[in-house]
Amino acid sequence: MTLNDKIKYLSTPLPEDIQSCIQSGFFDQAISLIDSRLASGCPEALQGRLELEKIRLIHLPEDFPYSYPQALALIRDTIPSFTEEEFRTLEMAGRIDFIFVNGEKRYFRRFFETLTAAHPDIAARSNPALAAESARTAEFRRETIRQIKQKGILQYHIHIQAGLEVKDGYFRPGREMVVHLPVPKEEYPSSNVRILRTSHIPSSLEPVHAPARTVSFREKLMENEGFWVEYEYDSTIRYQQPDPALVSSEQPDFEIQELLPHIQFTPFLRSLAADIIGEETNPLEKARRLYDYITTTIKYSYMKEYFMLQCIPEYCAVNRKGDCGVQALLFITLCRIAGIPARWQSGLSATPDSIGPHDWAQFYIAPFGWLHADLSFGGSAFRAGDEERRRFYFCNLDPFRMVANTEFQAPLSPVKQGLRADPYDNQVGECEIDGIGLYGTQFDYYHKMIDIHPIP
Repeated sequence: MTLNDKIKYLSTPLPEDIQSCIQSGFFDQAISLIDSRLASGCPEALQGRLELEKIRLIHLPEDFPYSYPQALALIRDTIPSFTEEEFRTLEMAGRIDFIFVNGEKRYFRRFFETLTAAHPDIAARSNPALAAESARTAEFRRETIRQIKQKGILQYHIHIQAGLEVKDGYFRPGREMVVHLPVPKEEYPSSNVRILRTSHIPSSLEPVHAPARTVSFREKLMENEGFWVEYEYDSTIRYQQPDPALVSSEQPDFEIQELLPHIQFTPFLRSLAADIIGEETNPLEKARRLYDYITTTIKYSYMKEYFMLQCIPEYCAVNRKGDCGVQALLFITLCRIAGIPARWQSGLSATPDSIGPHDWAQFYIAPFGWLHADLSFGGSAFRAGDEERRRFYFCNLDPFRMVANTEFQAPLSPVKQGLRADPYDNQVGECEIDGIGLYGTQFDYYHKMIDIHPIP
């Protein structure tokens, strides 16, 4: 059993003394207690949890590198007038994440990105170009939606190069490297997928319908060099307007189960689902209520690595914040609690102007089949006061997607022996050296748009 197979054990409770040390920020002491427990022997589930928890505690401080003076200085680099009172107000509102490490408050490495992404006023003060870019992105999405509604269908051809390279400090000459790079599936809205070129001869290429499709490489390099893949595909969106009156009385019962450690039907999430849905009985309208709640209530926030989070959907619901994947997972979990089949989809958001990792959700309503919900795009529309755009992303997507994954927590093939940088998803790639998995901060990745054009 690899460490990746033990991920389910993250739902196992920690011993009280270890939990107390972690909550107080005494990570070194917690690691010592974990080592002692492991040495004395413990049940399989607890052993798995402790092994994974030790890895989390080793890496968690890397996600929180800033002291308070450093965090304030980071903001003042671009907003000299930013006050300590403003900082405290945002921190009290839960918009600046922190933890305690050995008694010192440390701030999340991407906290300022969250502030500029979710607070237009801060973005404008930091860099007026950010506000202009946000306005262009919103207008681009509005125009895309207008075309989809007008034509009923919108198609694009997309050609991308994606790559990964180990940072020099972690490269090991002559050691066996195994690299997995995500590539497009034949999954709506993607079709006509072609792998064009690769940096090295692939050791494996997964079938077009694999739940987490990758091309993988196995090499022993004497000098550090990147791995890349170039691919093209068509992306076709058909406008969906399902009529609640046509929803079937019989609905399927697949994709409605729990999946530990994150898709859990906790008492809190069960209660929340009941509060949101109320007396509604139509499955489509139930899903709409869940979508409306998340897009109007959850604030966008960059997150630490998902491996560091406990029960992701509950974290999102309790803290009312999360990035695209965290919001999607909350929607999926609430749908399943309500008896609505729901699943994960992820890969890239790839437009003419930008390209990067993105997650969204699918839910199934008979007789319409699988429909989409992009919670974070809907939420950004809500924050911008664009109700038409917010409503569009319930049941619909734009065509600027690359679909690589259709299951949360899907295993990679060939099996990765070391712990994955992201045990739940694969949008940027994975790498291990001599069976030891590299953490996300130990390699760089990139995506390059080579060509994108509409298909007449």
